[in-house]
Amino acid sequence: MTPPPPIAIGAHCSASGGLWRTIERAIEIEAEAVQFFGASPRAWRPTNHKPEAFERFQALRAESGIGQAWLHGSYLVSLAPRNEEHYEKSIASVVNALTVAARAGAEGVVLHSGSHLGRGFEAVLPEVVSAIERIFDEAPEGPVLALENAAGQQGPIGGSFGELGAILDAVDSPRLCVCLDTCHSFAAGYDITTPEGMADTIEEFRREVGLDQLAVIHANDSKQGLGSGRDRHENIGDGHIGYEGFRTILGEPAFAGRALLLEVPGIEGDGPDLENVRRLKRIRDEVTAS
Repeated sequence: MTPPPPIAIGAHCSASGGLWRTIERAIEIEAEAVQFFGASPRAWRPTNHKPEAFERFQALRAESGIGQAWLHGSYLVSLAPRNEEHYEKSIASVVNALTVAARAGAEGVVLHSGSHLGRGFEAVLPEVVSAIERIFDEAPEGPVLALENAAGQQGPIGGSFGELGAILDAVDSPRLCVCLDTCHSFAAGYDITTPEGMADTIEEFRREVGLDQLAVIHANDSKQGLGSGRDRHENIGDGHIGYEGFRTILGEPAFAGRALLLEVPGIEGDGPDLENVRRLKRIRDEVTAS
């Protein structure tokens, strides 16, 4: 029997200075996959990447052996805001991100869907579906859109697997999938730190979303406890998920072949670093050897 493909350990890296710099920075910290912003995550204005930037990115990625590459969408995006201008800007922002992903040859875009602002998920679902359908109509073919599960703060859209599944069912597009964040899952009450809790989590994900729709994973420890509802990332092993929790995560067969992308604060506070990459790799090696 052929063993499942290994989990790839990657990280979010800065694109400051040019898209290809994400690959250079990923190489420096021994990452096997990469995530980056295609534009400022806190501004609406898109970055005008020149053709040679995409060429250098793709050439260096191929040369380095970096596997999956993902963009992360703007933090300003909301697929169900209270005003039309914000709605239109959000759609345009995601279309631009998917366009950059297509030109870079990236797998797709990870997206926070925003908040229902107290209106309730069912009330905003039609707006969310309409926004995603427009995005796919206007964006180039190729890259997927991976909706990220939320931690539970401020009425998020996608705070449960059931909500994510409802969006995927309503849109019914092969380009729509899910990014699972370990910190967000833990904060939302999914106990992924023990074999029993992980089994329950995977079963709910399988039932509500479908494992085939799991495209990528964010690997973050949590500063806050189980069910806190607070999105507070911590370095691997230093939070409430801990080393044992990540042994459970990296030993989960359903995650085989996926990329785990670090979005941690870093030991020196500069974001994902060599130490966090090596911590995850050591855990992966231990799990593989056991």
